[in-house]
Amino acid sequence: MNEEIKDRLRQHAGKLLIGGTGALFVLSVLTLGSSLVGDGSAASDTKADQLVHKLEGDLDDAQAKLEMRHAALLAQLPGVDVERVDRETVTGRSLVLSLIDSSASIRTVKEQQALLDARYGFLDHESRVLTEFVPEWMTATGATQGSGTTYTLADLDIDVSRVQGLNYSYTGVVRLDPVRVGPDRNSTAQSEFVVFTYATSQDGTVTSLDAYRASSRTRDTLAAAGKGQPAEPDDTATPSPKPTG
Repeated sequence: MNEEIKDRLRQHAGKLLIGGTGALFVLSVLTLGSSLVGDGSAASDTKADQLVHKLEGDLDDAQAKLEMRHAALLAQLPGVDVERVDRETVTGRSLVLSLIDSSASIRTVKEQQALLDARYGFLDHESRVLTEFVPEWMTATGATQGSGTTYTLADLDIDVSRVQGLNYSYTGVVRLDPVRVGPDRNSTAQSEFVVFTYATSQDGTVTSLDAYRASSRTRDTLAAAGKGQPAEPDDTATPSPKPTG
């Protein structure tokens, strides 16, 4: 499982870069426009047009590569119901958001576990997402001290990882940016990445869910990829040991 997650992280790092490319394009155009205000010369206009065309070309190239990779994935999975995938991608987004929302919860870890256990029938007292992810996430984000960081969804990527008969499996990577509130306003909270997997049956019912908080090294690797910076190879998004007692 850890090797599979590592491979998925490397694949998704390129996709997370795409979102940053669009933002960089907009920022570059705005910066360029500001620098040329007041200079109406033909030379400046020509230079501006050339730079804009180059930025647009870079963005188009990045988007084309993403579309090619997505098409290649679907080609490896003949018979995939694309409409079903679209519906179940929305389901996956809701699932992961319900998990990471616990960072700002005023509930205890046990209360949060009980809430999720009652909400999702596919979870039970032995589910790793309850016994490991929730305690680790709430501890790491400060929720257990009553002043957890609130996060906003910054980027989300979900792919079909396996089709077995009428059962679909998915792997996703989500980037969460901190919104500092209350006592945590002056903290140095960083973006977090969560890798998650889930499976569905023919009618779209979720049959399993798991999640891993990316290690600090993996987080730095993905954050650097999103900014277009080189980074050391990541380790993996490994689960923490099960809590005892």
